[in-house]
Amino acid sequence: MANSEYEYVKREFEFDRRLPPSNWIVVRIDGCHFHRFSKVHAFEKPNDENALRLMNACATAMLEKFPDIVFAYGVSDEYSFVFREETEFYHRRESKILSLCVSYFTSVYVMKWKDFFPNKELKEPPYFDARAVCYPNLKTIRDYLAWRQVDCHINNQYNTCFWMLVKSGKSEQAAQLALKGTFAKDKNELLAQQFQINYDDEPAMFRKGSSVYREKVETTVKIDDYGSPIKRPALKVTVAHVDIIGPEFWENHQHILREGKFMHEFVKKFGIDRILPPCNWVVVRISGCQFDQFSLIHSLDKPNDETALSLMNASASLMMEQYPDIVFGYGFNNEYSFVFHEKTELYQRQESLILSSCSSYFTSCYMTKWKEFFPHKELMQTPRFEAEAVCYPKLKIVCEYLTWRQAECHASNQYNTCFWMLVKSGKSELGNII
Repeated sequence: MANSEYEYVKREFEFDRRLPPSNWIVVRIDGCHFHRFSKVHAFEKPNDENALRLMNACATAMLEKFPDIVFAYGVSDEYSFVFREETEFYHRRESKILSLCVSYFTSVYVMKWKDFFPNKELKEPPYFDARAVCYPNLKTIRDYLAWRQVDCHINNQYNTCFWMLVKSGKSEQAAQLALKGTFAKDKNELLAQQFQINYDDEPAMFRKGSSVYREKVETTVKIDDYGSPIKRPALKVTVAHVDIIGPEFWENHQHILREGKFMHEFVKKFGIDRILPPCNWVVVRISGCQFDQFSLIHSLDKPNDETALSLMNASASLMMEQYPDIVFGYGFNNEYSFVFHEKTELYQRQESLILSSCSSYFTSCYMTKWKEFFPHKELMQTPRFEAEAVCYPKLKIVCEYLTWRQAECHASNQYNTCFWMLVKSGKSELGNII
């Protein structure tokens, strides 16, 4: 399609969201319908050790494949992968990162299935979903991992009690009722008294989940002429079942979550602007801020000040002269909507530049034209306007938008006309609120 007339479908419609720079990226992969999957494949309850080791093998393969992953934490059918904050993996394009990670994880899961379940056929294809979340500093990334480990403990303690009750003869519904409203100490007592199980003696992989990271180890690189090994420090992917909530692990493994170093050029990456979608009509709606106070200070007539409305119209006319891509404007009171034609390339459709320039120019016109419309009134307070941009894919919807604004004009004006006629007849403003 290169240089063809059809290439616009890529150029104008394919946009990749880039995850913000200088943030740690966590990709959390979670099994889809794994309750059914585990049932179909007769996984042991509450924990199937082989299934968990298969997940750990997939996570290990991920760290070996993608060096920008510095840490992973998994429990049950879920795994979180932490990418270093300065990663430029796929230029931080979210869709690429998510799809590649979950695809590779799935591929390894299927490929290694026979290693962990040599006597079980894979009866249906396993699949996973994934999400990417950004965290700005070391504290939040450690709090995230602590949250997942706390969740592991809570879920595993509950599931251990639940399945022991079921295996003892209770129905699943009865087991749920028996555990409803119980606290951690209650569950520990239940396990100890009814099943002679000390929860703290359960395998650490079940209670603490699995942490995967690169551990510093001494490796033999060769043997010297005297038969002595020559060793060098190296990083080896390790699976451990340890506490990551407290500070001890992180103090002993400071190389894992270390902050990156950035060059000055890096700061430019923060200047990411939202591009309004192509082939959409762009409506910029400008509204006066605190104009009730502004109109009171300048003694504008109520319910409508014709001169003030004429000033708004004059400002709108200048807007359309300044911006030829505006094809229509509609205004009432202290609001104006400007419709840009669907093929506009004003500021390359960068939202912030469109909004800021429009609101600035409108404000400037309003102020410079003030004396022309109010020759005997000093401008006592600076007027200011806010703006928002909305995109509509079809002309029909633009027309319905304008219809909605005119209906709003009618309803507001009818109410205000009644309200101010009652005030002028002697009623208080408070007494007119229905």
